[in-house]
Amino acid sequence: MKLLRISAEKPEKDLVSLAAGRIALGKVIVYPTDTVYGIGCRLDPLSVKRVFEIKNRSPDKPLSIAFKDLRSAKEYVSLTKKEEKYIKEHLDKPLTYVVKKSDKVPDIVTGGLDTVGIRIIDNPFVRELLSIVGEPIITTSANVSGGKAPASIAGIDKSVLEAADLVIDCGPCRLGVPSGVVNAASGVVIRSS
Repeated sequence: MKLLRISAEKPEKDLVSLAAGRIALGKVIVYPTDTVYGIGCRLDPLSVKRVFEIKNRSPDKPLSIAFKDLRSAKEYVSLTKKEEKYIKEHLDKPLTYVVKKSDKVPDIVTGGLDTVGIRIIDNPFVRELLSIVGEPIITTSANVSGGKAPASIAGIDKSVLEAADLVIDCGPCRLGVPSGVVNAASGVVIRSS
């Protein structure tokens, strides 16, 4: 495991580029979001499989995907006008939106479901990372399945830290609790934050 300390408010571009390079190579990273620390990788099935293994997560439990903006998300998911409107109206909230996936999302990500959770994360590091990577990444809390979602590096299980290829430390996450999950078509809350 390699640990990189990066500024939370003004992430250093060279360090973010280093993290982006690891993702491009199919590596798994631990990184901060607006809510809790996440673990992620490219949407490459082999890399995604490693995320499941590191978390000791059942393959039938879907993962979510982080996008830099709604426009890039629309390349991977199918949104109705109603869903798009709902998401735009709630972008200022820490939510994961469950929507219909396209064929660009591997089945391993969704446990074979035809829906996927998407996040547009309000975090300077994540925004910069996704801009440099040029593609979405997996986002799921950096805990062993069933454990508490970590709001700081200190809260992450040692086994997760050791299994990750790179750990990004930007200090404590702003909110410190997992995102809410909502069905974008109906507005029904699946999990509150």
